[in-house]
Amino acid sequence: MRRVPTLFLVLTIGFLAVAGWSIVSRAAAPSDGTAVNAGDTAVAADQVIIRDAVPGGPLREGDRLIAVNGVVPAQGRLAEPVRAGDVLHYEIVRDEQRQTVEVTLRTYDLAGNLGRAWPSLLVNFALLGTALVIFLIRPRDPAAHAGILASGIGVATIAASGCFQLEALDLFAGGQFLRWYGGEFCFALLWGGMLHFALAFPEVTDRQRHRRWVIAGYLGAVGLYAVIAGYASLVVDEPLARLALLGSPAIGSLYVYPFLVSGVLIGKYVRYRDVMLRRRLRWLAGSLGGGAALYLAVWILPTALAGEPPIPLEYQTLAFLPVPFAVTVAILRHRALNIEVVLGRSLVYGTLTVLLAGVYIGVVSLLSLLFPPLDQLWQQAVAAAVLALAVQPLRARLQAVVNTKLYGERNDPYRVVSTLAQRLENIHTPEEQLPAVVETIGVALRLPYVAIELDRNSGTERAASYGTPTPLCHRLPLSYQGELVGQLVIARRGPREVLRRKERSMLAEVARHAGTVVHTARLTTDLLRSRDRLVTAREEERRRLVRELHDGVGTTLAAITLGLHATQRTLGEAVPASVLLARLQVALGEAITEIRRLTHGLRPPVLEKLGLLAAIEDYVGTLNQAVDPAGCEFTLDAPAELPALPPAVDVAAYRIVCEALTNVTKHAEARTCTVELRTGDGLRITITDDGIGLPSRPCPGPGIGLGSMRERATELGGEFRAERLAGGGTMVSASLPMPEDAP
Repeated sequence: MRRVPTLFLVLTIGFLAVAGWSIVSRAAAPSDGTAVNAGDTAVAADQVIIRDAVPGGPLREGDRLIAVNGVVPAQGRLAEPVRAGDVLHYEIVRDEQRQTVEVTLRTYDLAGNLGRAWPSLLVNFALLGTALVIFLIRPRDPAAHAGILASGIGVATIAASGCFQLEALDLFAGGQFLRWYGGEFCFALLWGGMLHFALAFPEVTDRQRHRRWVIAGYLGAVGLYAVIAGYASLVVDEPLARLALLGSPAIGSLYVYPFLVSGVLIGKYVRYRDVMLRRRLRWLAGSLGGGAALYLAVWILPTALAGEPPIPLEYQTLAFLPVPFAVTVAILRHRALNIEVVLGRSLVYGTLTVLLAGVYIGVVSLLSLLFPPLDQLWQQAVAAAVLALAVQPLRARLQAVVNTKLYGERNDPYRVVSTLAQRLENIHTPEEQLPAVVETIGVALRLPYVAIELDRNSGTERAASYGTPTPLCHRLPLSYQGELVGQLVIARRGPREVLRRKERSMLAEVARHAGTVVHTARLTTDLLRSRDRLVTAREEERRRLVRELHDGVGTTLAAITLGLHATQRTLGEAVPASVLLARLQVALGEAITEIRRLTHGLRPPVLEKLGLLAAIEDYVGTLNQAVDPAGCEFTLDAPAELPALPPAVDVAAYRIVCEALTNVTKHAEARTCTVELRTGDGLRITITDDGIGLPSRPCPGPGIGLGSMRERATELGGEFRAERLAGGGTMVSASLPMPEDAP
C-alpha cells in the first residue's frame, strides 16, 4: 500500500467542506438581488454602489446605497434577523436625488448564479480532476501535493466568492459577508498555492528548502493582508474606506504574486540545464505565468484604474484554463511525474465513455425524431447495436492516438526509419550525425534516454546522447558488415515498462541503418584524432629541431667561427692561409644566418621566450613604433593571462595575427586596428580594422595571406572567415579548437 500524505489530504478535504458550507449557506439565506463588490474588493473606497440588480426590481445598477432601515453601511447591522418575504427600506441616491425604495427579499437564485459562473466552474473542475489523478497515482510527489491542495483552495474560493457575489443586504444582516470574506481569504491562499505548484513542478531536489519556501509562500499571502489590515485599522478613519481594505484579503496578493509566480518559473527554466526538464517546465511556465500576467493586465489593473475591466469579471478564471491541459501535455509528451501510462489509460477510457454516451444520445434522439415515441423494443435494440459496433473502433482509435503521444511511432517502423533518413540527408557535417540519430530515435519513440556508445580498444566511449540517463536500459548492438562498431542504449520508460516484441524489431531495424552511420562517424572521429595527433607531433618535432639547431648545431658553428677568427689573428694577415680562413668565416656566418632563418620558420623563437600573449604584444608594439605617427594605431584586447596552449595552436594563432596585421599595414589604409583574443572551448581570434575593406569583387586568385591563414585554421579543425564590414573595414576571425590529445 502506498502511504498517502495525511496533511495535504486533510487540508484539501477541509477546503472542499468550506466550499460545501458556502453553497448551503448561500442557498439558505435571503437575497435582495444585488451585487456591490468591485471585483475582489468588498466596496468602493468611499461609497456602496449597486453594480448589479434584478431587472425590473426596485433597485437599479448605479444606485448609491445610503442606508437600510436606517442603518448606515459599515457602521451597524440590522437588529432583527431577516427572511425571504421581508420588506426592507433602502435609502439610495439615484440621478442625484435621494429617495427610499421598498425591497422585498427573495429566495436566492442558486442555479442561475451557478450557471452564470460556468467559466470558473469549468476551470476549477478541470484543475481538480487533473490534480486528483496525479495525486492518486503519485501521492508522495511534491507536485501532486501542491496540485491537490491548490485545487481544493480554488474550489473553496469559487464556491464562497466566485459564484456568489457580495450583496447589499450582506453588509447589514446574516453571515453572508463572512462567507464572501472567507472566499476572498481563500483566494489569497490560492495565489500561495500557485506559487507552491510552481516551486514543486516538475521536481524537487532539496525537500527541506522546498518546504520552507512553500510555507513562506502561503504565509506571505497572509502577511500582505495583515499589512493592509494594519494600515486600515491604524490610519484610515472613514468607515467605508476601512471596510474596503479590511474586507478584501486578496487585494495585496493580486499585485504581488503574479510577478512571484512568473519569476519562479523563469528562474527555474534558466537554472535548469537538462533539456527534458526544460521542456516539462515550458508548458507550465507558459500557461501559469501567462495566465497570471493576463489576469493582472485584463482584469486587475483596469479595475483599479478605470473601475471596470474591458471583459466581464465572470470570465477572469478562463485565463488559467490552459494550466490543466499544459500539465497533461507535460506528462504525456515529456514524462513529467512518470505517470503517463496510468494517465493515458484513464484518458482512453474516460474519453471513450464520453464519446459512447454522445453516440447513444445522438442515436436515441434521431430515432425519437424519426419514429416517435421512443417506446419500442426494436428502437432500443438499434441504439444498443450502434453503441456496441462503435465501441471497438472508437477504443482502437483513441488508444492509437494516446499511444502515439506516449510511445511515439513504435507501431510504424517505416516512419521512424524514413524520418531518420530524411534527417541525415539534411546534415552537412559528420560531427552532427550521431546526435541527430539519437535525438530522432528519442523523439520518435518518446524515450527518456537514447545514447550511442562506440567500441574502442580501451573500452566503450559515449559518442552522443539524448535525454536523461536512467538505471534501466536496453542495449542493441550496432554492426557494419559483420563488425561490431558500437551499441545503441535505450532507456525504459518506467520501472515496469518493457520493450514489446514489435518495438524491439523496429529498434533492430533502426539499429541496422544506424550501424552504417556509426561506422562512418567512428572513421571520421579516428581521422580527426589522427590529424590532431599528427599536428601535435609535428609541432613537437619542430620544437625539438629548433632546440637542436639552436643549442647544438648553432652553438658548434659559432664556436668554429671563433676558432677560425683566433687562428687568423695568430697567423697574421700576411699569411696566404688567412685569406682562406676569412672566406671560411664568411661562409660559416651565412650558414648560421640560414640556420636562424630555418629555426624561425619552424617555430618563432619569440614564442619560446615570451609565450603567445607577450609575443603578440611585442609584435603590436613594434608595428606602433614602425608606422607613421599619422598612420594606423594597433591595439590588443586580450585577457590578462592565456591558458596553456598546445604548440600547434599558439604557432597558428601567432602566424594568423602577424599575417593579418601585415595585410592591414600594406592594403587596408586603416586608422585603427584591434586584435581581440578570447578563450573558451578553444581560442578565438578577431582582427578588425576601419580601412577600405575587402574588394567587392573577388580577385582572380585568392590572396596568399588569406589562404595561408585559412590553411592554418582548418588544419587544426578550426574555422576562418574574412569579411567586409557594413560600415567599412574588414574583420578577420579564426576559431582554433584544442586537440583532444594535446598535452
